[in-house]
Amino acid sequence: MSEKPDSKEKTVLAAASLLRRHGYNGTALSDILATAGSPRGSLYFHFPNGKEEIAVAALKLAADSVRKAIAGAAKTSKSADEFLIRIVRGMAADLERSDFKEGCPIAPTALEVSGTSEALTGAVSAAFQGWEQEIAAGLQWFRFDAGRAKLLATAALSQLEGALLLARTYQSMEPLQRAEEPIRVLVRAFAKA
Repeated sequence: MSEKPDSKEKTVLAAASLLRRHGYNGTALSDILATAGSPRGSLYFHFPNGKEEIAVAALKLAADSVRKAIAGAAKTSKSADEFLIRIVRGMAADLERSDFKEGCPIAPTALEVSGTSEALTGAVSAAFQGWEQEIAAGLQWFRFDAGRAKLLATAALSQLEGALLLARTYQSMEPLQRAEEPIRVLVRAFAKA
């Protein structure tokens, strides 16, 4: 039986969606295969180290997608607060489209694996660091110095991640909508300092 040329990509995409919904421990290899429509043989051909290797690839894919969206928000915004609000609204739109089933693509796994798997801990750490760096780069585009941009990036990402968690938990967009004003306040405070 010949493999489809995109079975590896389908497996990674399926894993990314499942990890986002259920986290690492709640995602079984059989679920990944069923969602991807991939034969079991292709799994070990493409991912000889199994579920952990698939999860690392899925986390990298998800992280890069968000990083690109952050970069795009910077390029299409006219101010620092508009830039950060676009990120919030983009994440909010994703959450709402999934009927509150898919929040942050990294957080569910990050909460489960921190310190238990070097490979997964490295992937989630790299994801969050990449997002912070991309946000800081966007803020520097709006004339924030590097130090202030880094501090504001951490504060904004923390605000966003918390609001996503609350929105998913409450099954309501309100926490994300309410997060916009504190982000504007942070931008003004960091711009003045």
